Amino acid sequence: LKITGSNGQFITLYNATNAALDMGKYQLEYFNNYDLGKATSSKLIGLSGIVPPHSYFMVNDSSLLLCYQLTVDSVSLGLSSTAGLVEVLAFNQASPGGSVAPVLQDYVGWSKTAAGGAQTLPSNTNAFLQRQPVDGQNNPAVNTPGIGTWQTVQPDAGNACNLVSGSNNSVAVLTGLSQLLPPTEPPAVILALDDNSPGAAAAAASLPAADIGLMAPKITELLPNPNGTGNDATDEFIELYNPNNVNFDLSGFGLQVGTTALHSYNFAAGTSLPAHGFTAFYSATTGLSLSNSGGQSKLLDPFGNSIDATGVYTTAKDGQAWALANGKWYWTTKLTPGSANIINQPPAAKKAAAKTTASKSQASKAAAKTKGAKTSAASASQAGGDPASTTPIHLWTLALVAAAALLYGAYEYRVDLANRFYQFRSYFAARREDRT
Repeated sequence: LKITGSNGQFITLYNATNAALDMGKYQLEYFNNYDLGKATSSKLIGLSGIVPPHSYFMVNDSSLLLCYQLTVDSVSLGLSSTAGLVEVLAFNQASPGGSVAPVLQDYVGWSKTAAGGAQTLPSNTNAFLQRQPVDGQNNPAVNTPGIGTWQTVQPDAGNACNLVSGSNNSVAVLTGLSQLLPPTEPPAVILALDDNSPGAAAAAASLPAADIGLMAPKITELLPNPNGTGNDATDEFIELYNPNNVNFDLSGFGLQVGTTALHSYNFAAGTSLPAHGFTAFYSATTGLSLSNSGGQSKLLDPFGNSIDATGVYTTAKDGQAWALANGKWYWTTKLTPGSANIINQPPAAKKAAAKTTASKSQASKAAAKTKGAKTSAASASQAGGDPASTTPIHLWTLALVAAAALLYGAYEYRVDLANRFYQFRSYFAARREDRT
């Protein structure tokens, strides 16, 4: 496992072996200085995932432009751009429960300024260090830990997926670094909204030799909720598109559905996708059930890595497909298993107009009811009957009633009030005499 590139925000590793590597058995050890005698802190960074043979693994803590298929592990690196040292360690255990021995795989030290024992980081923020030398496939050909030279490269202004050397302006094509290239999206037709015209054991896995250098297939359509007499156990489907000019061998690849509870299906040996063709895989064959309340589907490579995924959908529309077009996922009433997608959505504008009309109609009905109620009240009043509404009592009327109640109470309790008044007078007279 070799370090091939870094800029302080990511580290790229290369599996130079002929077998898949379980990254859970590897760790990065980071020191904040290339000279361990001056380092004041260090940390171990655990890794995860499966790296196919002769493929790349990237550890990053920032957004990335991925120009080729690789395994990415996003963790917080906390690397210093001033100075640092990173080691790749493999942890071997002789027996279950036994001692663990770290084995150094590779290392690199860097510094912001030129220093012995460290690689000088580029001052250009877009540039980074790339390990040299490389072989004819642009893969590192360095076998001894820490040995080799490092070259400053940066993305080509004309094509960000090409690297331009800082010394001789040579171009290294990044797409040569992988076994599978990124998938390209197939063409699709988006109709107007009111147009109704038809229109695994990872270590034992391996990539089929015929697929090396091809673009990965792409998931293009799902049917989670068949309409009418549709049977979920047989009629749900997941559609794949092959963007290559030759057939794509799906042997060892798999489909995965779900967001919390995951279910998988592995393609049998010999299953293939025709060149530039669409193929629908029905639930009658895969046994996969797509949730009606929300979900997602992924395409897995033979090592268990996700190489493509649909957008996450919520409630599945009855009889509508979840389909890809122009980089976005839509619900469409046009089901196109085995052919290019046709996006035909319900006419949202007409729905909005219908809602507005309904609201106006309800408002008119409410106004009519209010007007009718007022008319009925007026008629009842003229006829000598009880009106539908009463006139509020005036405040002065309430004040007069309250005053009358107080006067009546004073009259009823006049004797008690007189006795109480006499007691207060006697009390105050006695107090005056005491003070005198």
